Amino acid sequence: MKKAKAKKAGGAAKKDEPTPSPAAAETAPEETPTTVDTAIDDALASPTTTTPSLAQQSKARSTSFRQASGGPLSPGPLSPGVGPDGETAPDIYRKYVGRIEELEKENKRWQKEAKEAEKRWKNAEEEVAELREGEVEREGGGEKAGDEKLRNEIAALQRQNQQLQAQVSRAGGGPGRHGSSPSISVGALPAAELEAQLQSKSATIETMELEMSRLRAQVERLSVSASTPSEQIAALEEKLARAEKAAALAQRELADLKRNLERATEKAVKEGSERTSAETKLRALERENADVLAARDELAKKVEALEKKVTTLTTLHKEQDARTQALRKEKERADKDIAELREKVERVEAENLRLRKKDAAEGGGDDEGVDELENEERLRMEKRLRELEAENSDLRRGIWHERRKEMQVGPDDVAPGGRFENVDLGISPAQRGAAGGLGGFISSGLSALTGAATGAEHDGLLEDDDMEFDEDAFRRAQEEDQKKRIERIKDIKRTLKNWEGWRLDLVENRRGGGEGIGEIFEI
Repeated sequence: MKKAKAKKAGGAAKKDEPTPSPAAAETAPEETPTTVDTAIDDALASPTTTTPSLAQQSKARSTSFRQASGGPLSPGPLSPGVGPDGETAPDIYRKYVGRIEELEKENKRWQKEAKEAEKRWKNAEEEVAELREGEVEREGGGEKAGDEKLRNEIAALQRQNQQLQAQVSRAGGGPGRHGSSPSISVGALPAAELEAQLQSKSATIETMELEMSRLRAQVERLSVSASTPSEQIAALEEKLARAEKAAALAQRELADLKRNLERATEKAVKEGSERTSAETKLRALERENADVLAARDELAKKVEALEKKVTTLTTLHKEQDARTQALRKEKERADKDIAELREKVERVEAENLRLRKKDAAEGGGDDEGVDELENEERLRMEKRLRELEAENSDLRRGIWHERRKEMQVGPDDVAPGGRFENVDLGISPAQRGAAGGLGGFISSGLSALTGAATGAEHDGLLEDDDMEFDEDAFRRAQEEDQKKRIERIKDIKRTLKNWEGWRLDLVENRRGGGEGIGEIFEI
């Protein structure tokens, strides 16, 4: 029963046990108890003599934690700005986290010390059980052997005593019954010896009874000493119950702290999420504002570029109008010159006809004078027509090229209506005197000035011309002109990069509005 009770107490101590000091934990495995009392005292050494109890330590920690944190159950919500002691939510959160970490470390340390104490408790319990078993075996074996030995000796002594008493009784009753006998003197000595033996046996019995009483006293003392560990176990169970209460209190405080920390964390997370959502909205609005500003700046740049283009196009339109007016005036002057030339040609033809008639009336004559006059007049008119045609072609080509270059459309192309034909104005000697040849020449000159591309109206002079046309020379000349034109366009395109950011200023050149061109004013 005692062994079962000790094992039960050991199981209770295994569940919850007071924490011994580290010094006791280090020295306990090295000590070897010699008796039951010393083993129990060494195994159940408690640190309460040097340190306060677990309940007092837990209470002190709870008090200090409440004083440090301002009370875990303080009324009112935690403000994200300032707490009860002027602390912010992150500070309180960090404080709670640090306190929980400390409590967890302390709890781990307690668990470790409890495991070590449990090991020591098991070792002490096993040693106590072994000592009890050995003591019981020794006591049981010694008592049984001593009792049996004493019983045997007592039985032998009792038998001897009975024999001696029988002999004494027989020796005392002999003379009265039989009278005097010669054996009385002889039997006196054996009776004294028997009395001495009886006394010695009685002394032996007394000593053995004393030994038995001493053994009984030792057994009682051992039983008392065996009952002492049960009292100590009861005290330890009481201490263990107090430690369990302190641990439960610490667990409740830890749970309260965790709940408070979770609530504070939830509030901090909620406030942080609200703050984050507000910051996200603010950043989104800032991005939208930046996009709107960028779009506005881009539109402003586009508007400015369009205004510049409109201004440039207006200027070009005005210049084109001025050039058109100048060309119209040039055309009018050319028309006047052509009309004058036609009148002169008509007068020359009339004069020629009159001279022919006169010559015919006079009976014929030498036509050399007339031919010379016709040749001179024809050469003069051809020269004048070539000059007018070149001037007109230069004007048309220059205006078109300048407009294309200013608009930067691309390579210069010849206008569809501006095609000219190279007319050979040379007349064969056989047709010099023909009046129709002069009219065809004048009509071809007029078509060249007007720019009409009707080939049927310009074939008169070609039909009258008997000279051969050099197509190879004409093709080579055209190819050279085309190459020069392409090189000029490439040079212009290469040099356009040097004119980026420049503005064409014609104010000084056009100031005054000379030659029919209007004056340009700066706005």
